Amino acid sequence: MPPMIECRQVVKAYKVNDHEVVALRGIDFEMQRGEMVAIIGPSGAGKSTMLNLLGGLDTPTAGKLVVDGLDLLSLKGQALAEYRLKRVGFLWQQTARNLLPHRSALRNVTLPMMMAGVPPWRRVNRARELLDAVGLSDQVHKRPASLSGGQQQRVGLAVALANRPDLLLADEPTGNLDRASALQVMDLLQDLRQRFNLTILMVTHDMAMAKHADRILTLRDGALGQDLTHGSDNQPRLDESGRIQLPEQVRAQLNGAPRISVEIRPEGILLRPETEQADDTAALLQEMLPQDAPPQKRRFRLFRRLGRRKKETA
Repeated sequence: MPPMIECRQVVKAYKVNDHEVVALRGIDFEMQRGEMVAIIGPSGAGKSTMLNLLGGLDTPTAGKLVVDGLDLLSLKGQALAEYRLKRVGFLWQQTARNLLPHRSALRNVTLPMMMAGVPPWRRVNRARELLDAVGLSDQVHKRPASLSGGQQQRVGLAVALANRPDLLLADEPTGNLDRASALQVMDLLQDLRQRFNLTILMVTHDMAMAKHADRILTLRDGALGQDLTHGSDNQPRLDESGRIQLPEQVRAQLNGAPRISVEIRPEGILLRPETEQADDTAALLQEMLPQDAPPQKRRFRLFRRLGRRKKETA
């Protein structure tokens, strides 16, 4: 069976004034139908850019991008609009991007179906079905301002699934929620994934949320990195004495380094080998920085200035 998502050497570059900024650098990535994958990384790593490309909201500078058999680079005009409306659902971190404040929960969910030409009676039934699925059957007539943050995100999820998409793209879906509400949303994503046979790609900086996925990949500086999936052979382990056992390929990278730097980041702990040149950093800085004048010469200059002042006042 062909993959649901296939990215081959995807590059995205932007022009900022006279400079070119590369947001994605040759992304190679596949997802199978029904899979849930989390991409984790810090702000500015390129996570949202990747979702925008897969959602048809932007086009890559180079590479191949296929979703459910559709070559997104060849979609134009109405075909691209149909893809965004019917084939993919979006769940954003900001509820203002998911919901219109002047519409009730029910009317927010019916809006995408109205745009797709679904008959009124059918879209109302579908909206009620989805709001019941997200646990808000008793809140259908409330506007977003009358709902909690977690409830707003649930309505946003119902909106994303209104036109029965096969692919759900979630951009930091729990970023604005407290921990309890965030866990409820993640449990709900898993339940709806099974119920509606969804393929879910989520980007986040929260490792606790990413652990709900089948696979966890890192994205940094526009490039996919390590697979952090539980049970991966590339993962370090603790032995019976509580010591960390590093995988062979990690030890090979660190072997021979005079020292190893440790950096705590949102997505985990980074180990980096330091070269011997790091030991000479203080000496190099000492040579580069201007040195104070010798104390004796500075004292003589001070005495000369005092002498001149006495002559001027005499």
